[in-house]
Amino acid sequence: MKRGKFLWSGLLLILLASCGAPKLVTNGKTDAATFETAGNYAQAVDSWTNYFTDVPVEEVAGNEFAHAAKTAFQAGNLAKAKAWFDQARYKNYSDAEMYETLAKIYKEEDNLSKELSALESYIEKYGTTNTDVNARMFAVYSEIDSNEKALEMWAKMSVEAKNTEDALLNYLKANKSVENTVVCDSASNAILELNPENITALEWNAKKYYWAGQNRYKREMDKYNQKKTTKTYNVLLKELDLVTADFKRALPYLNKLWEIEPGKEYAGYLANIYALFGDEKKTNYYKNYRK
Repeated sequence: MKRGKFLWSGLLLILLASCGAPKLVTNGKTDAATFETAGNYAQAVDSWTNYFTDVPVEEVAGNEFAHAAKTAFQAGNLAKAKAWFDQARYKNYSDAEMYETLAKIYKEEDNLSKELSALESYIEKYGTTNTDVNARMFAVYSEIDSNEKALEMWAKMSVEAKNTEDALLNYLKANKSVENTVVCDSASNAILELNPENITALEWNAKKYYWAGQNRYKREMDKYNQKKTTKTYNVLLKELDLVTADFKRALPYLNKLWEIEPGKEYAGYLANIYALFGDEKKTNYYKNYRK
């Protein structure tokens, strides 16, 4: 009788142990969710790790791996995030946030080619409604000098994303590559509204007006030298007034550039302008700087 009691007690313990195992596995996911809600992502990752250890991989759903990977990214554990995303893809699972998060991981790792691949996969699968993805896609295309694609993506960006110094600089660069000078003018002015000391935008305006004046001066002087008459001289005087106007427009930008970063290139422009203005002192100052 006593022996039978021991046998039943042993069987009861085994049954209790076997019934308790699934409860522990379920708690792994439940604990992870609790930690995530509290913003404790590191402990949530530990709970997901325990869950994946306890459950056979064939019984884990792809969305569970993907969710755990996003949590790992929040915890700053990029290695686990990538490993779990790989498991999700192996199980033929994907969602929009998965590709967006992968792109962020590759950005943190400074892996531009993989980031580009993740972003393009996102857009191919889920379209261009995500303004954050569009803005980053524009920046990446700009960085690899894929300017036509960058301009296509610009049209899909939000107003807020466009109205930043970095975005406008990339937009200016892209439009310069396709010789869209009208847009370059508006982009450079928008940049200077955000940052009056932006060298790229200052240079665009300075050189635009300087070369407009310089080219006009050369063209009209050549015409006059070919046929020196009273009529052509009067025409030359009128054109020189326009040259002076262009140089005056260039001057504030050049002076600002000189103030920020004096250099031989700017000295050359300034010397030529002051030579036309008849200011010998300033002309010689900038000429001497170039020696």
